[in-house]
Amino acid sequence: MTLTRPIGWLTAALAAAAVLAACSGSGSSDSVIVEGDIPIAYVKRADTLNLNPTDGGGFAEGGDLMLRETSSPSAPEHNLTAAFTQGRGDASDPEVSYDGKKIVFAMRCPASNSATIGGLPACTGRWNIWEYDMSSGGLTKGSFRRLTASTESDDVDPVYLPGGRGFVFSSNRQTGSYANQALGRSYYALDEYERQRVFNLHTMDADGAAITQVSFNQSHDRNPVIRLNGDVMFSRWDHVADRNHFKVFRMKPDGTDLFVLYGSHSEGNTFLNPRDMDPQGAYAGQITSDLMPLQRTHEGGALVRVDVANYSEQNTPANKDVPTQGGQVAMTDKTLNAERGFSPFGRATTPYPLWDGTDRILVAWKPCEVHRGTDVVPCASLTQAELDRLGDANRTIEQREADELQDNVRPHYAIYMFNPKQQTWLNVASPPPGFMYTDPIALVARTEPKVVEPTNLDSDLAAQKLGLLEVRSVYDTDGLGRMGDPVLAPVDTAGACSEPIPKTTPTDAADTRAQVAHLLRMKDPADSAYLCSPARFIRVMRAVAPPSGSIGLRHAIGETNFEPQQILGYAPIEPDGSFKLRVPADTPIGLAVVDAEGRAFQTHTNWIQVRPGERRTCDGCHSPRRGGALNSGTVVDTVPAAWRSAMASARLSGETMASTRTRLDPSALQLATDLLSQDIWADTARPGVQARPSVALRYTGNALAANDLATTVPLRGVINYPEHIQPLWTRDRGSNTCTRCHGAGAALDLSASIAGTGRLLSYESLLVGAPVIDPVTGLPVTRLVEGVPEVVREPALVETGASEGDAAGLARKSRLVEILSGQTLMAGADTRTIYPTPAVNHSALLNAAEKRLVAEWIDLGGKYYNDPFDANAQVREVRTLSQATFTAKVLPVLSSTCATACHMGVGSGRGTDFRRNRFVLTGDAEGDYNVTLSMVTNTCQPAANPLLAQPSTRPHPSGATGQTRAPLPVGSAGYQAIYSWIASGCPTP
Repeated sequence: MTLTRPIGWLTAALAAAAVLAACSGSGSSDSVIVEGDIPIAYVKRADTLNLNPTDGGGFAEGGDLMLRETSSPSAPEHNLTAAFTQGRGDASDPEVSYDGKKIVFAMRCPASNSATIGGLPACTGRWNIWEYDMSSGGLTKGSFRRLTASTESDDVDPVYLPGGRGFVFSSNRQTGSYANQALGRSYYALDEYERQRVFNLHTMDADGAAITQVSFNQSHDRNPVIRLNGDVMFSRWDHVADRNHFKVFRMKPDGTDLFVLYGSHSEGNTFLNPRDMDPQGAYAGQITSDLMPLQRTHEGGALVRVDVANYSEQNTPANKDVPTQGGQVAMTDKTLNAERGFSPFGRATTPYPLWDGTDRILVAWKPCEVHRGTDVVPCASLTQAELDRLGDANRTIEQREADELQDNVRPHYAIYMFNPKQQTWLNVASPPPGFMYTDPIALVARTEPKVVEPTNLDSDLAAQKLGLLEVRSVYDTDGLGRMGDPVLAPVDTAGACSEPIPKTTPTDAADTRAQVAHLLRMKDPADSAYLCSPARFIRVMRAVAPPSGSIGLRHAIGETNFEPQQILGYAPIEPDGSFKLRVPADTPIGLAVVDAEGRAFQTHTNWIQVRPGERRTCDGCHSPRRGGALNSGTVVDTVPAAWRSAMASARLSGETMASTRTRLDPSALQLATDLLSQDIWADTARPGVQARPSVALRYTGNALAANDLATTVPLRGVINYPEHIQPLWTRDRGSNTCTRCHGAGAALDLSASIAGTGRLLSYESLLVGAPVIDPVTGLPVTRLVEGVPEVVREPALVETGASEGDAAGLARKSRLVEILSGQTLMAGADTRTIYPTPAVNHSALLNAAEKRLVAEWIDLGGKYYNDPFDANAQVREVRTLSQATFTAKVLPVLSSTCATACHMGVGSGRGTDFRRNRFVLTGDAEGDYNVTLSMVTNTCQPAANPLLAQPSTRPHPSGATGQTRAPLPVGSAGYQAIYSWIASGCPTP
């Protein structure tokens, strides 16, 4: 995705490159003060550092905090931290206090450095939070204090809380989640790429005490800042399955009321460094951010302005008075590429808006430069043909490598003053060779935000480490209809239920939706719609985070982009779409609205949280987040005559049906293991009034014993394929035993034989589609995706794809479930063609509990193991594989062979097969070490591990059918380096 403006591409490219290049010299002879005599600070960092959004604490020797006395390239520049770093440290993330007299920042330097602070060694070898105080010593003679001093964890991205309340920062300490992992475990969690310890937001007092975790995402939360209303605004890595991007979130400083602010379904993948524009300027109420891909651009991309005051998404206005489009715009007339690949106008990062009435922005920008052989040349010198060639995303790897032009110049970011009104870029500070300047801030006072007091919490809930979650109506959904008609299947509209979710015109004049769910009809037992409401239960899941320092993770997780999950339980959804329940606090929670047979309508592809004692109410599922709730006012207070009198008289004003039920019966707030629902509302004594059908779907103890599981029952909501699903296929059903037809040699082999991957063959057969074969050549059909050859595969029987644009429930999308249920659900027409309805009716082969179990396993993402600690999963902590040896010997091999084009982070909706989150390399030593461990299964048989077996076999990738040499041939120097490293871990403890 490239944010574009209509311009003549070549002419504008050359002109912009020439203009910007002219501003990017060393600045040694430039005495111009750039539109204002303001002091600034920024960080100098080694240009060997691979900046990536997915790396929360990247480090390279040579970094420091810099100060420039005025915003001029000729102004005196001071290295503030050299005495501590001694050329071997790094600095990042400076932030100025609201009075402009202090700078809080992150610094890392080796513990062997001789520097001291307060009589103690200054450096711990990890990222710590520091403060530079200019209150008495002025700009250059201020004093330092170290606020954190961890020797095991990293603290970055600090920002001042208003009112002297302390700081918010990002850290992989995991002070709350470490001891509260799933399944009763305590460990450091890795992100959902299985790479780095997760960075979540923490707070601390002004003196560095009382460090408290306040966000509980499964991947990184970065770049916190404080808005004028006191909210914490930050970039959140939303990464569940194929949903894989950074969007802008907000919360209160105590971690309550956390919600997306902007961008979940907007153009672009990664919004980093969001900051408010001048509240008194032309863009008041808007924020700026740099928009980029997940990887390979050194955190550079487009500079965008987002109108968060009037839009929740790019084309989702707050009300009818706001244009339907325009939530975000490119701030530069010239197009900066917001995706990977060639960017002829360069790339911007770390914008910092000035609040001085000029609407200017301090920003780091790097020019477009390429290598012509060994020479670095500006893009302005390239011909049209050369520009076109570099911009061709579908050139093969071989074509790119053979080109004398290489788009791989290190990122020499310099600091500029950008004026969006005049579209001028004036150089402020340029780095010396081998370095880059980023993260500029202005050392001037600015309006202090409002102090937000902690949320008033429920002490009883807090004591139980619980929170309360209420949704007023799951049918209060946005214009994408993610709990509306788009997720309904033919089976939902059969018979008398041709319109399961009846519609009406919104009563709120500001509502931008043309139609909304007619809740008055849906809650009225005298109306036919009462019996048709499709949503019957809410399923609550929690993440089972991948543990750090473990081998075998990727084998255990399986052929899916989901990470392990655990089902916490179910609660009924009332006819008006409301539910209310208690959930574990400080826990990453996922929700799924399911039907009466336990199949999800949609896949919840982000994590929500409640703090201990927090009582949280949401309008709906994916509601527009603007205006009043649909289930409020007249709608919620209308009591149908067909309700039972006891319920009608007990109801209080403003209560949803779930609120009334749970107030009268507090036990209804508890999650249940099984799907249990009984109608307590319909007065069936009235003529024509029917109760909604009761549902009681248990693993065991059903009204009909024939509907019970005869195989192993899942415990604690954990479903493992070998233990719980495979036995369904081999269970003796007489002539209807699945493996009688689907055994060895069958097109679908459900036997318990082992595939070449080491997993059960039945699992591979269900989750991996067969290659599409060219009828002429008889060979697999391949395609190029960003120059990488991939095998085109048929859809699989089990669907595990879920992104923000395609988040329908996985079980309902899977052809396997359609065949086993005998129902037409949400599988694609091409899938039905490949897997036609069998001649033998399969709908009665599995009983109700078995079909529920299959649906749950698929809805959770089709993992091989959801419990990585199960002894049979063979995930083991390993201490014998040295990270230092990996960094010195293995990482260079992986960087030169595997990471150059294939194994990279691919954002939402981009890439397939191995290019997803199976093995992502970024150049960060700690992250690459952890993810490489996930590809090791047996240290005593190095050649058998996927890490070596796959790249040493032709073709690799599988689509490279013309390959004559494996990327990592057996016996090569690189192969031997990896082999020796793996073997050094034998025997595995």
